[in-house]
Amino acid sequence: MCCRLAVLAIALVSALALPNAAHGQDIIGARDVRALRADSVFQTFDRTDSPGCALGVYQDGKILYARGYGMASLEHGVAMSPRSVLDVGSISKQFTAMSMLMLQKEGKLSLDDPIRKYIPEMPAYADKITLRRALSQTSGLRDLYVMMGQTGRTFAGDTIDALRVITHSAEPNYTPGERYLYTNTGWILAAQIVYRITGKTLAQFADERIFTPLGMHDTRILADVTTIIPNGAEGYAPQSGGRPGFRVARSTYDGAIMGAGAVHTSIEDFGRWLNNYDAATVGSKDIIETMTTATKLNDGLPARSGPDQAYAIGLNVGTMRGLRVVSHGGSWAGYRGYFLRFPDQRFAVATLCNLTTSGPDSLARKVAGIYLADRMQPDSATMWTAALAGAPRVDVPAANLRALVGVWRNVERGEVRRTRLIGDTLFSLGGGERARLVPLDGGRFRAESGTELHFEGDAAAPSRMIVRTTGETVMFTRADTAVVTAAKLAEYAGNYRSDEVEATHTWKIEKDHLVVYANDRRLGVLEPSYKDGFTRGGNVIDVQRDAKGRITGFEVEAGRVRHLRFTRVQ
Repeated sequence: MCCRLAVLAIALVSALALPNAAHGQDIIGARDVRALRADSVFQTFDRTDSPGCALGVYQDGKILYARGYGMASLEHGVAMSPRSVLDVGSISKQFTAMSMLMLQKEGKLSLDDPIRKYIPEMPAYADKITLRRALSQTSGLRDLYVMMGQTGRTFAGDTIDALRVITHSAEPNYTPGERYLYTNTGWILAAQIVYRITGKTLAQFADERIFTPLGMHDTRILADVTTIIPNGAEGYAPQSGGRPGFRVARSTYDGAIMGAGAVHTSIEDFGRWLNNYDAATVGSKDIIETMTTATKLNDGLPARSGPDQAYAIGLNVGTMRGLRVVSHGGSWAGYRGYFLRFPDQRFAVATLCNLTTSGPDSLARKVAGIYLADRMQPDSATMWTAALAGAPRVDVPAANLRALVGVWRNVERGEVRRTRLIGDTLFSLGGGERARLVPLDGGRFRAESGTELHFEGDAAAPSRMIVRTTGETVMFTRADTAVVTAAKLAEYAGNYRSDEVEATHTWKIEKDHLVVYANDRRLGVLEPSYKDGFTRGGNVIDVQRDAKGRITGFEVEAGRVRHLRFTRVQ
């Protein structure tokens, strides 16, 4: 009997020691039919050998259903739960917005003040950029992190690093207020403004004025990446090179992310914040109205941030399947997050994940559709995606595909894509990604899930490539494909200097390829794309010449940074 009890005890301890995603997670709320359908949305993650997500479904200021799927820590066998604390990336921006608007209500600043009133070390163009523009993605400010990526240096990630890069930027991407273009820079400056006005860091201010009053005791703005976070979930990415498994993906930044990101919270705590949009326990109704009112551009039109969406102050506002919705996503290190709030239904969904490939926006929309299906219009975007995915492949002769090979450029977006024929298969390459193009009827092609391409113009040599997703339709025009010999590449070799990012780029010939180094760090291969045009990952580089044809420098177009100039110095 004694031996039998010992064996049972050992078996029990062993069972408890095994991490089990299905049984180890805390579940809040009743697992009714809708909750079980929501569970099915996350079935890919609901296992003990994968990172995952925490889901929160909220109704009338309370948690209706919450659960974790997958693991918060693969190393320690800790399951994800509604109490797991995750980095929410740019979802943090609404807390910065609330802080700034509280200071405005106290008369300590105005959103219509120019940035230079508080950050006088900014260049003169910042006299024409208001705080409102900085907080609504309509400022034209170049993105801090993209600028850092051009330096070849490793940053400490503190505020000194951030301000040095920002204040050295010689010009904005465009005339302030002319358009919407997402950038983190205005939010970094907002955090610095809170500090200069109050003498408190944004982390301290938000804790005193927002988190503590709302009872968000597991929420903080992380100012030191070495801080131990109770119940903290680790961030992960898939192993490189297609190998199985995962690798840790941590942030190395301290103060240089505060304002734009760095909020760590849980599904439970985030529900308390979402309820504040109705209760106005912190802030006020007029502050919340400002945060959720679409920003106007110089021409009076809304600052469109997506289909049926416009950017307000730290939030996207618009409609989803006929219902008013407020939303935002977040992405930083190994973390991804997204939330949807439907103010008229007093309903919200949040998905906080610790895997780079988790796709929390799609997950949140699916869950919202489960709970609000009877009040929503048909999901035309999902139906279009499903129809595209189910469209049968058609056979296209390789000779016909050959006519589609080339370089395609959208000048306004500073974006270049390339099509190549490998064997009898057409591929699309852009931003460092390669996608197989599957031919469909009607001259269409299916790329990755939810992306359709078709070509227009002369069938023998189409002049336009149209890329359509559920979010947008973008036209690319054919560029004059360049074939550059190794001898010709030597003309481009040399040193190029940008005082804006305080970096020298050295272009060298290595094994018949043109390679770029920044401050002795190899950044990658420059691939010839069109006449005097190169690409490197998501960067488009346009070489410039003088009247005599001599190379004088180049400009970098990198999405959130436009017209970054380097001058040839050797």
